[in-house]
Amino acid sequence: MMNWVWDGMEETKRHTGHILFIEEDHFIFPNAYRNIQILSTLKQQKCVECYATNLAPSDVNYKGEESENLIAEKMGNIGYAFNRTVWRKIHSKAREFCAFDDYNWDITMWAVVYPSFGTPVYSLRGPRRSAAHFGKCGLHQGTNKGVPCFDNGQETPTIEETDKVVNIKPEWEVYKYEHQGGYQAGFKGWGGWGDDRDHRLCLDFASMYHIAAFSHGSTR
Repeated sequence: MMNWVWDGMEETKRHTGHILFIEEDHFIFPNAYRNIQILSTLKQQKCVECYATNLAPSDVNYKGEESENLIAEKMGNIGYAFNRTVWRKIHSKAREFCAFDDYNWDITMWAVVYPSFGTPVYSLRGPRRSAAHFGKCGLHQGTNKGVPCFDNGQETPTIEETDKVVNIKPEWEVYKYEHQGGYQAGFKGWGGWGDDRDHRLCLDFASMYHIAAFSHGSTR
């Protein structure tokens, strides 16, 4: 998808600024768009170590500190935005990404791609989430013993008044979480991506708009 959005779509292939990505089972709060715009501007001013911005904490169950600070932590997978410079850096690791034996794209990024950058990869977010994972069903969920996955509508996040307006202030200082846990370099993967046909298909997508860069070599 990112290959198509960054390098294939006529509307975005020359865009150099930030693009926001969010999964189908993530709920967007009313203030999300304005908050991510502000964060993307503040990132350049206040967090030179930040590669991206996020709408929510990396812990999907955490609502945030609700303090008066901007937060720099490891990049999460709920509402993340980055610019073309970062995309080129990510895309340069396509071979490593495509060959890693884990079907989860985000775990692959944490275990293989980000560590290869050589410095910690931080993302800037607010102290209160502007997006949330809701329920347990996504396109990847499948079924449980043949029974389709259904979500309880009551699990939809509660929207409070502060979630309807911009709740990030440019004057806030940045608090950085260092040495966070979770998936790190050295993790071998959960499997599900060991077939060489998957590797080749992944690289085919990565090379669709960059033929010259992928004209030699293989994933092994």
